[in-house]
Amino acid sequence: MTLFLAMKLLIVASTVLLVVSLSLFARLQDVFHFIRHPELGLRAFLAMYIIVPAVALAFIVLFDLRPGVELALLVIALSPVPPRLPSKQHKSGAENAYVTGLLVTSALVSLVVMPVGLHVMGTWFGRDIEVSTAGIAKTLAITVLIPLIIGLVAQKVLGERSERVARILARLSMVMLAVGVLVVFVMIAPGMWALVGRGTLIALAAMVVIGLLAGYALGGPLPGNRSALALATSMRHPGVALGVIATTFPDAHPPLMAIIVFTLLNVIISIPFLKLVQRSRGAP
Repeated sequence: MTLFLAMKLLIVASTVLLVVSLSLFARLQDVFHFIRHPELGLRAFLAMYIIVPAVALAFIVLFDLRPGVELALLVIALSPVPPRLPSKQHKSGAENAYVTGLLVTSALVSLVVMPVGLHVMGTWFGRDIEVSTAGIAKTLAITVLIPLIIGLVAQKVLGERSERVARILARLSMVMLAVGVLVVFVMIAPGMWALVGRGTLIALAAMVVIGLLAGYALGGPLPGNRSALALATSMRHPGVALGVIATTFPDAHPPLMAIIVFTLLNVIISIPFLKLVQRSRGAP
């Protein structure tokens, strides 16, 4: 087993533990939150799967991006919510039901939107982009659905101890993630410089910023939920995006690097955004 593969498995394991810890606080009815509140679901769909893909298409048309970066923009724009995001969304003051519902609904919607959207947009640009729905489903099942079910069941078994177990799992998850991301970053850092120039960084950063603004504008009346949708709209599931690129274009390194850079830009930009939103609400 290579070091890179070991770190990838470590990051996936940390994600699974985090979703289990989050679901220890969730309720079964939270999973169906957007079914019970369809207007919130429509707002989220508009922000995530209409506005952001439109922005990606605009940058592809307007900028002379490096080969492969256009593909990365399309894949990012159609990917679901990352499993690690709910921890940030809870800190933003979002409702548990809204966060859990958004995570699950986004995963299910992407099973249809992602393969169909990539095929349509690929045809538009004269490229053959066929994505395996089964592959996307497998990634989402491992990182979202199965850990969610495990956490909900464990919550019933553990009872009052579930909160303590959730905190332990969350801390362990963060340690595992920190180690995995640090090692991977050191390994891929030299290749990232190839993405500088020709509007690549501008396009990736703009997708983050516009995603934050669109999500916050369409997140509904509650400020915490607006922040949650802002984060969800700008930050997408890197595991799904990387998996689609790796299986569809195994030798395409620029789009893989672009997705990793996009993930790093998300962290850099979303932190001050959250602080700004909290200050505007008078939150500590």
